[in-house]
Amino acid sequence: MFQVYVEVVDLDDVTPVFPSDVIRLEFREDIPVSTILYAGKAAVGANTNSTISYHLTNYSEPDSARHFSVDRWMGVVRLVRELDREITAFHRFSIAVTTDNRQTGHLNVLLTVLDANDHNPVFSQPFYSCHVTSTTGSSTPVCAVTATDSDEGENGRIVYFLLADDDTADIFNVDPHSGAIYANDLAGPGNWSLTVVATDAGALPRQSSALVVVTSDVSPNVICAVDSLEMKIEENQPAYSVLGTVRLAYDDGTNVAATRYQLTEDGGQRAFDIDAKRGEIATKLMLDRELCSNHTLTVLAAYALPGLSSSLFPSSINQSINQSV
Repeated sequence: MFQVYVEVVDLDDVTPVFPSDVIRLEFREDIPVSTILYAGKAAVGANTNSTISYHLTNYSEPDSARHFSVDRWMGVVRLVRELDREITAFHRFSIAVTTDNRQTGHLNVLLTVLDANDHNPVFSQPFYSCHVTSTTGSSTPVCAVTATDSDEGENGRIVYFLLADDDTADIFNVDPHSGAIYANDLAGPGNWSLTVVATDAGALPRQSSALVVVTSDVSPNVICAVDSLEMKIEENQPAYSVLGTVRLAYDDGTNVAATRYQLTEDGGQRAFDIDAKRGEIATKLMLDRELCSNHTLTVLAAYALPGLSSSLFPSSINQSINQSV
C-alpha cells in the first residue's frame, strides 16, 4: 500500500472587484486638464499576494479614449484633454483591473459633461438691411435679426437690445426675445445705422453684435405755425432793416429742426433777404410806399433728419409773408 500526499497550491485565482459595478460622474466642460475624476480601488482578498494593475477599456465613443487616463498602479483616473459638451455630452468607459494570474474585474464609468458658458451668440449674418415705407406701422417689424448660442439652458438663452445712440434711441426698438426691429410712426426719410447686441442669460454673460442699416423714404408731415404772416415797416427805413422772423414750427411730433430758410419769391423787386439759419427777414434797400405799398414773399424751409446731416429736404409747405409799407 502506498500513501499519496496531495498539496493544494494557491494560485491567486480570485477575481478583483470594485465596491460597485457602475459609477456616475458629472463634471463641467471647463474643468482643467489633469483634474482627478475618480480614484478606483479594487479588492482582491486578504490572503493573496497578487499584484493588480489598472487600464481603461470599453469606450462608448472613439473620442473618449483621448480624454482620459488611469494610473496603472493606483487606479486614479485623470482628464488629459479638455471636455467639450457641444461635441460629446456623454462619455462611457470601463476601468479594468487585472491580477498577475490574469483575473480581471471591471467598473463601468458613466460621465456626463455639464454645460459651461463658453460660446458667444452668433448672428445668422454680420450685416442686416431693412427698409421703412409709408405703410410701415409701429406694430409691424421692419426686419428681424437672429442669433444662436451653442450653450444650453440659461447659457444659451438670448436677449437682444440696441446699443444706445442719441440719433436712433427714440426712433427704433428691438423685441428682446424675438429680435424683431420696429420703427416708430415718426421715423422720417434717411439712413440709420443700428447696432444690435445679442447677449446670453448666463451668470457671466457673453455677447456679440451685428450692424443693421435702415433706410426710409417716409417724409414727415411738416406743419408751420401759421400759413401767412403780415409785417409792417415805415417807408424810407434804411437798408437792411429787420422786419421779423419766420420759423418752421414743428412737424407731427418729431421736432425736426429747420436748418435753412430761403426766399423763393420776393415780389419781383429783389428788395428783401432772409438769414438762411435764423429765418430773419430784412430789407436790402430803402422802400418807397408810393412806388409799391405791398409786397408778397414766399419762404421755403428746409430741414435735416438724423443720420443724414449732409442732406437737406425741403418742406412741403411754403410760408407766405405779406409786407405792408
